[in-house]
Amino acid sequence: ATVLVSLSVLVALVPLAWVLVTAIVRGVPALTSSTWFTHSLSGLSASTMGGGIYHALVGTLIQGLVCAIVSIPLGIFVAIYLVEYADRDSRLAKLTTFMVDILSGVPSIVAALFIYALWVATFGMPKSGFAVALSLVLLMVPVVVRSTEEMLRIVPQDLREASYALGVPK
Repeated sequence: ATVLVSLSVLVALVPLAWVLVTAIVRGVPALTSSTWFTHSLSGLSASTMGGGIYHALVGTLIQGLVCAIVSIPLGIFVAIYLVEYADRDSRLAKLTTFMVDILSGVPSIVAALFIYALWVATFGMPKSGFAVALSLVLLMVPVVVRSTEEMLRIVPQDLREASYALGVPK
């Protein structure tokens, strides 16, 4: 039985090692190229050597920035509302908490398909990096809300009351 298990592991590891070695052998020359970070793959075919990651790198940074610009303020404001202003038994607070819980469990492919169905298919907007950033917003908002909520909840009530006594608005 152990020989069969060892043989199974070997059969599974051979293709993995083959892919890994092939990727390293073909990828190291590209990584050591002086144009890797400054050129894009625009205009190159699959069989043409050259190109780089310029457009992919810039696009990723822009999408991350757009996502952060939208999700961080929104998440912080929602968390402040939930911790400071919302009555625990109010319908809006319960609905907001429920929606944050639901969003925190959404897989990324579902968020992307939702944005595609809504933004591209329903509204007729073009496929774009902005649509990708919107799907990232759906994934990032619950993380920001939960993190900010926890940070606000660890502030002692005595410290809050002391700051109110000094004239700091709620």
